[in-house]
Amino acid sequence: MEVESENADSEIRGGRSQEDVLSVLEYAKLQACDLRSRTQCIVFSNTLDNERFKLLELDPSVLDSVMAGDRVVIRGDKDDSAVLCTRDKTYEMKEAETSNSLLILPHLEHGPDLPTDTPHELQYREVISVLDKYFELRPCKPRLRKLKALLQENQYSGRECEEDEDHRGRKYTYHELLEKVQASEEEVAAALKSFKACLIDGHWRMLDFDFLMQVLNHILQLCEEHDWLMTGVNMTECCDTLQDLYPRHLVEHVVQCYTDPRTSQGDNTDTVYVLNEDKICRFFAELTLRNSGKFHYDEFLQVWQQCVPAGMHTGLYQIEGMALIDEDSVPPVIWYFTAEDLPEDTAERFEYLFQTRKKWTREEITPYIKDVATDKVDVGALLTKYARASLQNGIKVFSSRKISA
Repeated sequence: MEVESENADSEIRGGRSQEDVLSVLEYAKLQACDLRSRTQCIVFSNTLDNERFKLLELDPSVLDSVMAGDRVVIRGDKDDSAVLCTRDKTYEMKEAETSNSLLILPHLEHGPDLPTDTPHELQYREVISVLDKYFELRPCKPRLRKLKALLQENQYSGRECEEDEDHRGRKYTYHELLEKVQASEEEVAAALKSFKACLIDGHWRMLDFDFLMQVLNHILQLCEEHDWLMTGVNMTECCDTLQDLYPRHLVEHVVQCYTDPRTSQGDNTDTVYVLNEDKICRFFAELTLRNSGKFHYDEFLQVWQQCVPAGMHTGLYQIEGMALIDEDSVPPVIWYFTAEDLPEDTAERFEYLFQTRKKWTREEITPYIKDVATDKVDVGALLTKYARASLQNGIKVFSSRKISA
């Protein structure tokens, strides 16, 4: 009865019988003893569902995250191309085709799983999907432009301004930002720090630039009064003095944004916060240029140096990626031009840069493209791909690959 049932089942499925298997073995010049005790015959379902499954090729680091039980998520709105994020990395998902069909079988046993000590039996394994496409992962930069846009919807300008019409935009928790931004958790956390965002009443907020200027100026005034410019900020005394003007944790936040923590020497091992000269100077350069249009270059250098605290020294390296200088203009000028506002897409960024300036030296353009470079595609490779090199007065410059009409 079992043989008849099995043969009937094979006829219905269009599969092989025991005799068929033995016949194939004979053609292959194999013996039945060469087989395991179970033979699996693959048959195709009469109702293939080729849209039910999507295959994703994992690189070792993503696989390690999955095997370790870490959270791996796919992020992107309807109009975004999807990215996959682990705890600390972001991967672009690209659909690829394969010339070999990929068969999906829910129940297929592999060599070590097949029994060896049971009577020989014939089983059928049904293919439920046939795929010729899969998704491959490519490491990519986090897409943080949306994060900045979300944070700018409702910037913090102080407690007294919270009810103003300009401050009724949406505020976001960390979880809400993760759901909307195509970046890993660690990358989002690092970006929040670079944007100087502060956690206020459970929501992450960027500080309005004018408000940030007020808080920082009060801190610097205290530094001059108490001789903290060199020795470091006394965090407790600073917060005690300013807590009637600003929330205590916000003062701590601004201090941490513009200082470097150090452990004091001697018996007292408290952390002190030493002002970071480059960060302070960069802030005052932005304050000077932000809404000034094109500024007389020599005048800017004088005004900038006068703005910074006594004893600090300004240098052009401090404003890399924030300002452009046109020394060929008469007189030479400088203006606010920040890398943060450039397109995230690499090709679009190069196009925008060459619209702004037709020719760039490598030194000039590097601050504006280094954030889209990767371990595999460095600045030099980006320039080779998206720019044309030439000599101008003996200096190597880069221009657009597109030929102007």
